[in-house]
Amino acid sequence: MRRERAWRAAESNSYYALRDYPALIEASGRGLLLDPKDSRQHYFLGLGYEGTGELQQAISEFQKAVQFSDGSLGPAVALAHAYTAAGKKAEAEKILRDLERKAKHTSASPYTMATIYAGLGENDKAFDLLEKAYSEKSLDFTLPLQSDLLLDRLRPDPRFQIMLRRIGLTI
Repeated sequence: MRRERAWRAAESNSYYALRDYPALIEASGRGLLLDPKDSRQHYFLGLGYEGTGELQQAISEFQKAVQFSDGSLGPAVALAHAYTAAGKKAEAEKILRDLERKAKHTSASPYTMATIYAGLGENDKAFDLLEKAYSEKSLDFTLPLQSDLLLDRLRPDPRFQIMLRRIGLTI
């Protein structure tokens, strides 16, 4: 069962990296059949729904991911992003304030915080944090940068293309 869950998580992660959101929804659904309380699969399912524009379903899945998580920041960040996309900026800002408080006592990565600011449309702050993640050689920085749904609002900005080139990625 543990191996199957790991395989399902890898499958979901692959579809997310490919930005194949319908396949991500299917894969995450299969993963949840193995364990309905799997935070990571609820997270991926939420990303799939957000990627297909189904924001209410995304919010519901991200809420479940937060509920079942071990306190990791990813589900809360994704929930804030979905709230912003759904026009619920006050809810997103509440999560951001909570995460900023937690970041003072834990190691919230600059990349993670940048995704929230990107969702809120605060591009300058998001780019400042991405620059910090780059300079710190943050492990969560390079792999998702090219495909992360949570950074889509930054893609049209020329600074995003410059950053991709700096780390050796192209679109």
